[in-house]
Amino acid sequence: MVIILDLGILADNFVIQSVKSKGIAEMKHKGASRRVLITGCSSGFGLLTAVKAAKAGYDVIATMRNLGKADTLKQALDRVSATATIDQLDVIRPDMIETIVNKYAPIDILVNNAGIQIGGSLLDIKAGEMQSIFETNYFGPVKLIQAVVPQMMDAGAGLIINIASLAGRSGHMFNATYSASKHALLGVSRSIRVELKPFNIKVVSVEPGYHKTEIIRANANLSENFYNEESPMFDLNRGFARLMLKRVFPWAGQPERVARKIVQIMGMKNPKAHYIIGKDARFITTLQWLGLGRFFENVAYKELLRQTRKAKKRRGKN
Repeated sequence: MVIILDLGILADNFVIQSVKSKGIAEMKHKGASRRVLITGCSSGFGLLTAVKAAKAGYDVIATMRNLGKADTLKQALDRVSATATIDQLDVIRPDMIETIVNKYAPIDILVNNAGIQIGGSLLDIKAGEMQSIFETNYFGPVKLIQAVVPQMMDAGAGLIINIASLAGRSGHMFNATYSASKHALLGVSRSIRVELKPFNIKVVSVEPGYHKTEIIRANANLSENFYNEESPMFDLNRGFARLMLKRVFPWAGQPERVARKIVQIMGMKNPKAHYIIGKDARFITTLQWLGLGRFFENVAYKELLRQTRKAKKRRGKN
């Protein structure tokens, strides 16, 4: 559920053009496919984007933290008769970032997709869990940007696509740290887009709503204290979990749409600064623009209380 009003998007419409766009097609090493480095390719948006980009003719470097999960990507590539280089990269390790960036230089397009989510109230989440979220969702992408930008400067052009989230724009109850990490990534995207304009390096933020990826299924994580009965948030945590399972996840969108848009952005001469993807994302953003963010917050709160009562009642029967 997305509940906090953010008017920062207004600033994006007033960025002064500092140089005339040359377009990614004018990058160096002509005759070769544009090289795309994508993180978090073991599942979800990363996997689908790697496959679609490879099929479209890009030279794809698909990375993931655990190469033991590479079979799904390999099979997906085989099904469309596409090829990609699969390599290991844990974005929280600077040594691995340096190795990958140097190994596959020059990198034309960076897709910062790797991310984790640990659900739970801010009161319950532990410091180590918060650190893990920020290391993966914010510091990792920033370090990758710092590593690849010099190559893009040498090439005379580049494209950075940061996969943020609607939660980073509007907030998400019981996912405060995740929302904060994505909000930080949005802030970086908006800031460096101006800084890198003189070097013809474009920066795009993709902000999906809920989609049926592993981050809400097999890869879903809950705070260690989520089901701690001594926590004052215990019943609300259970109500939130029930709300997501009953009212949100069934309506989540298909992730292929997000991957398709990311690949489309790769080929655009002048992509927009932001892409908000998903019916829920567009709906919430529209409410915000209409000044109805508080209304949606109240609706979400009432639904949370309703699902909490049901969870408590069900627990009493067991």
